[in-house]
Amino acid sequence: MVCIHETVSKIDLRRFNSTCRAVRRAGRCPYWPGLPRALRPPLTAKEVRELGRRFEVCPHDCLMASLYSTRIIAATHMQLASIGWLLSKWRARREKTLLVLDEGQHIVRSALSMVRDSISMRAVEKASREALKYGFRELGEEIGEAVEKYRSMLSMDGEVEVDDFLPDIDELMVAGEEIQDAKLEEGYVPASHVLSLADFKISLRGANPILVREGKSLRLEAPADPVESLKAVYDGWYATVTMSATISGELLESLVGIEAVLLRAGWPFEEENLTAYIVKGLTTKFEKRDESLINDMAWTVDLAAKRGLKSLIFFPSFELLEKALSKASRGDDVVAESPGLDLEEVEKIVLEYSEGSRKILLSVYNGRLAEGVDLSANLVVCLGIPFAPPTVRQKALIKRLSEVLGDGKKARVYGQIVPAVWSAIQAAGRSIRGPSDRATVFLVDDRYRNILRLLPRWFGERIVKTVTFNDLAIALGEVM
Repeated sequence: MVCIHETVSKIDLRRFNSTCRAVRRAGRCPYWPGLPRALRPPLTAKEVRELGRRFEVCPHDCLMASLYSTRIIAATHMQLASIGWLLSKWRARREKTLLVLDEGQHIVRSALSMVRDSISMRAVEKASREALKYGFRELGEEIGEAVEKYRSMLSMDGEVEVDDFLPDIDELMVAGEEIQDAKLEEGYVPASHVLSLADFKISLRGANPILVREGKSLRLEAPADPVESLKAVYDGWYATVTMSATISGELLESLVGIEAVLLRAGWPFEEENLTAYIVKGLTTKFEKRDESLINDMAWTVDLAAKRGLKSLIFFPSFELLEKALSKASRGDDVVAESPGLDLEEVEKIVLEYSEGSRKILLSVYNGRLAEGVDLSANLVVCLGIPFAPPTVRQKALIKRLSEVLGDGKKARVYGQIVPAVWSAIQAAGRSIRGPSDRATVFLVDDRYRNILRLLPRWFGERIVKTVTFNDLAIALGEVM
């Protein structure tokens, strides 16, 4: 986040550390070693970069020099994976440190995803071509053969456990480092796809990878144990404070094995800021996803457009969003999220919507626009419940939770239902970000009536009644 090197700063996160080390070792970074100086906190990442340019010194090294006199560090969740390294640089010990986690549901959700690492098949293909280009013919061919095998295994959306056909870690590391040095000599940024593949192999830890296809995207995932993942975050601290409006204290306590005290803050605004309805007569169950459902979703988009309100509409998947959008009237007021948006594209969409040039925003649960952004709206429509499909990984999660909780029913609640509820409520919450915001939320799916007890109390208290999908237009007229 603070790198100011012209090209290294643009490198993918997976390859950043090794690329940075190689560039520094070769003396190709104009900001390193420099004369790092301690900075007076608090500073934003932008301010740290500006100071680095002004003094021609590595901003990261300046941050490191500032740690020793600092009592509080604010970091992103990405630093949790290397928390031991950060503590050693800070000259701190876990047992003497208080860890505060904001948006704690992301930590739990990440653990329940059972994914330690992932790599796209495109990146694996690039590793094959890179190995061939730099003289590692056998290695490149072996990687290429693995790609062909994986591509032939899954022709439809879904996931399956597969054998590990990738080369040994040692082969990948040796070749990757030589390729990195060769690229430096040629004047290229020393970012090696072969080293990225080596990192993924390390994350497998001897387990078989999971092959996942989503549309045109194909990737390999390294599986992880949810209990192990959470304990790696929570174990050993003086104390931890986890902030979240949706997290389950019971689940956290069961998985981590330490006592959890739950403090409820309640609804922070006035009663009239938020009103919610349950809408029955439509469901997004996998077996019900037919042409009729698409038409109903398209009708909902057109209905919101006719009302002329600032509206957020969330879908269970990009596939359903795109199909509904193709059948809707698609006025100029509608802007839709698409897969794989980068930060600049997300900021552009948010700006368009916030300035009022687009009044209807279509997104997906768990998407870039469903969490962590402010999207004030008068109307929010949550179409369906984002339950995870019955995949190999989902079945493994339920089995593991059953072992930990000693109850198969609770395992299904916490492994399948609660994460879906979190996603829906997080999406609905984009509309109320301050005391002046007013919004009405429609939870559209028959199944919401069966899981009311799992909704956060502050949200459940704002559900005024249940209406039918056919009466949605009437309900909108009553509240708007």
